[in-house]
Amino acid sequence: MNYNMAEIKLRRAIPEDLAELRQLYIDTVTTVNTKHYSEEQIQAWIKPWHDEKAPTRDGRTFAQKITEQYFIAAVINNSITGFASVEDNGYLDFMYVHKDHQRKGIAKALLAELERYAKEKNIKEINAVVSHTARGFFEKHGWEKIREEVVEVRGAVFVDNIMIKKL
Repeated sequence: MNYNMAEIKLRRAIPEDLAELRQLYIDTVTTVNTKHYSEEQIQAWIKPWHDEKAPTRDGRTFAQKITEQYFIAAVINNSITGFASVEDNGYLDFMYVHKDHQRKGIAKALLAELERYAKEKNIKEINAVVSHTARGFFEKHGWEKIREEVVEVRGAVFVDNIMIKKL
């Protein structure tokens, strides 16, 4: 059953949300993404979230990204059920929905808000590195895969989907 849009409250994430965001991220990746990724890949993927000072792929910490990006949280009944972020250059950095709230409209609400923000900032195109697990969701919402990229992250090899959406 989908939530109606009135049930999903979107707000800016704040540094005090970090522990809840961290747990949501780890729980989601270690359950939802196991359909498409090996244990080695999963462990490499979640490693920076175990240490709040550990850098992400671009060298910034998650705490920095919360304050530097348009970083939003979806809240239902006072619990964060998803989060997403976009940079002012159009790069969609995060889009995660709690493992127990998949396929209920939360990602759709988050994506719509990021697109609204991007249009407000006069960004003409959003781009993202999209997991195999999430690729179908993005395609359903008008995104186009432009290429695959093979990358090594913390010792594990990933095939990333590079996707864009023109606004």
